[in-house]
Amino acid sequence: MVGDEKVGASIFALANEDADDAREWLSEAFTAQRRDGSADALTEQQQSDIREVLSLDWWQSVVADGMSDGHTAHGIRLGNLLPAAVRAASALPLGGVVLAMYLRNLVNEAWELNWDHTLIRAAVNAAADAAKALAPEGADAVAWSLLRFMNHEFDVETALLTGNLEAVVAVTAEAIAKIALIRQSARELPAHPGRETLIAETRSEHRYYRAINEIALATSDLLARRTYDVSAEIARIADLIDDGGFRPIDASELRGHLASLQTVSAAADRPWLHIDEGRVRIVYGFGVMQHGSAELADDLDAVRDLVSADDKNGRLGPLLVTKVLQRLTLSDVWQGSDSLGRRYRGSTFQLEDILLDGPGTGADVVRIRTQVQLSELGNHAVLFDIELEDAPAFEVAQIVSLATPVYGDLTEIPHVLHLHPRSESRIRLSRLADVVGAILEDLRTLLRRVRDDPQTARGPMPSATADPIAARSGSFGVLVTVERASTDVAGRRIPLDSARGISGLWGAQPLLHPLPAGASGVADWTMYDVDAAKPFELLHLNDELLTANSNVTLLASFRSPDYAVSEIESFITFAHSMHGMYQAWQSTVREHAETISVLLTKVEHLLRETDDASSSGDHGRQQEVTDRLGDLVRVIERAELDLQSFVQSKQAIMLFVESPAIVSSPALRVDLDTVLRSNRYDLLRDGFERAVRDVLGSRLQPLLDVCHRRIERILDDRQTERDRRSERVEQVLGVVLAVIGISGLASVLQEGFGLHGDVTWWFIVAILAVAVAIGVMMILMSRRARSSRPRPPT
Repeated sequence: MVGDEKVGASIFALANEDADDAREWLSEAFTAQRRDGSADALTEQQQSDIREVLSLDWWQSVVADGMSDGHTAHGIRLGNLLPAAVRAASALPLGGVVLAMYLRNLVNEAWELNWDHTLIRAAVNAAADAAKALAPEGADAVAWSLLRFMNHEFDVETALLTGNLEAVVAVTAEAIAKIALIRQSARELPAHPGRETLIAETRSEHRYYRAINEIALATSDLLARRTYDVSAEIARIADLIDDGGFRPIDASELRGHLASLQTVSAAADRPWLHIDEGRVRIVYGFGVMQHGSAELADDLDAVRDLVSADDKNGRLGPLLVTKVLQRLTLSDVWQGSDSLGRRYRGSTFQLEDILLDGPGTGADVVRIRTQVQLSELGNHAVLFDIELEDAPAFEVAQIVSLATPVYGDLTEIPHVLHLHPRSESRIRLSRLADVVGAILEDLRTLLRRVRDDPQTARGPMPSATADPIAARSGSFGVLVTVERASTDVAGRRIPLDSARGISGLWGAQPLLHPLPAGASGVADWTMYDVDAAKPFELLHLNDELLTANSNVTLLASFRSPDYAVSEIESFITFAHSMHGMYQAWQSTVREHAETISVLLTKVEHLLRETDDASSSGDHGRQQEVTDRLGDLVRVIERAELDLQSFVQSKQAIMLFVESPAIVSSPALRVDLDTVLRSNRYDLLRDGFERAVRDVLGSRLQPLLDVCHRRIERILDDRQTERDRRSERVEQVLGVVLAVIGISGLASVLQEGFGLHGDVTWWFIVAILAVAVAIGVMMILMSRRARSSRPRPPT
């Protein structure tokens, strides 16, 4: 059994602290248990597997693999291994407490690697459920309850990632109630080596979540104008953070949350932004992969026909398809076309609404209209539209945050916030980014059907497994349009006369700052730095405000007709959707580069083989390798031509996007240019052109030149050898002809070979015929040798 020198406070691992002693203790205890022949002992293979999954290296590798079906397999593995470890540890004195605290330490470390809670929840619940089945008592029961409490911790982070303070207040209240009971149980424990550790850990967690709850509650009261002075709360919470004995990492997080409260409190007397009328559009752009110069129109028409055929019960992702339109929902400003008949056109799939229920939304549920646009130019998008009416700044911030891929997974807290399709409230949706992922997965399936069907195939992908859609997680755009707004001064609202005054109001921060990935405070948007926000001037709007950053665009005008504002909105949507199109183009160029790179590696290998064959004098092998080299060079040249064809077709699209012909008037072209510039379209274009130059201007052409020269030299050597052989044959035949033709003829004429009469003359004729035939044959051989000289690949 484990020696007494190993029993000490250090084997009960605290969160965010070193756990080496706990890991060593468990390893020795499991080994001794197996040696003693315990019925609960782990086999050597089980212990090896458990040692692997209970290491940070394993969790780091799992996280590096990304969120995929692999998480399901890893969860199953944990579910198979952890119960055996729990049973073995629970049979040991102190074992249950040591393992529970060690797992908590490990899960905390893994938690810092990823926002996703799926796998760490699976680990916590697999172990806690196995322990519950053993009916633990005393310190074991407290330790396993503390491990299961991590589910409440995950819920709090999920709520924080939504930006909804009412949700944060609700889930932290639940966490406080749960940890208070566990803390009380720890206090009531009799003497036990792990008692003080359990008391300290439960006390720390209780104070931590109480502080977050109080910060969120005070911040919510300030933002909702239920109070104007929280100075006493700020002082009390600051003292709690300073004197609470928190670990440094917890104290730093609490100071970040408190900073949000202090920022709102400091702005309580300033004019706040209140949006009376407006809307939010969230744009997830994506691209469809294509090769060469094949047009997308036929593929997209076939996909639209498939969806239309099943539009009564058809779905894209979790949403019903309500209508299929053979056009994009655009105004007539996009009715321009060029001499080739190109226009910005396509298809629209209108999907059912998504509803968001929960606190902070008042009596009205947040309604999210959804549609998918497929464009013949290649800038496809999934669009979500949300109306803003009588919306204070904090509600606008909550709605804007719906766009982020790290928005909290609402399937974890459905009792607090519930996202679901309008047709079925029992369906739980996690976040908008996951809805987009499900929609794109169905579109992938449809595109593969179209391209695999010989009757509808238009431009097959290079392989059956190729992904026909390019979409980057985290690539999205948000457009906030404001048509009426007011200032909120201590709860009294005054209509805002000029849209340009929005940028100077407190509460405009989430409209002027890029949306970050994650949350650093209960209301971190209140601390955004907006000094760098740059306005852009438009021709078609009056007294307008247009400002943009990497993923958020603000458009406001109070003195322009709605149709004019809608036209500029369509320009901004167009600009945001460009990211998906260029993502697909970049991916295609990368695929070409990878293909050509593999081929060039084969070329270099064959060049070495030709050198080896030449050095060894093996002309047969040299000829074989040279033929293979020539074939491979031709394959590379075809791949290069395919890439150039693809690039030229995309350059034609870029020229159309940048030409006056894409919109109906030159003046509108000016505004479209302004919008594209505000969204840094030039970086997308330059990035694509640079990628093309890097591929076509890399080692490809120099190596092809080397191949051509090497093949030409080898073929010249071969031809020279053939010419020598032909010359030798000609010389031999010449000698034979001379000897047989001249001396033989003379002999016959002089002696007649004993032949008489007509026989002699016929024999002479035959000799002359043979001579003429040999001469003709030599001429033909010479011409054939010249005409059949091999040429190197071009």
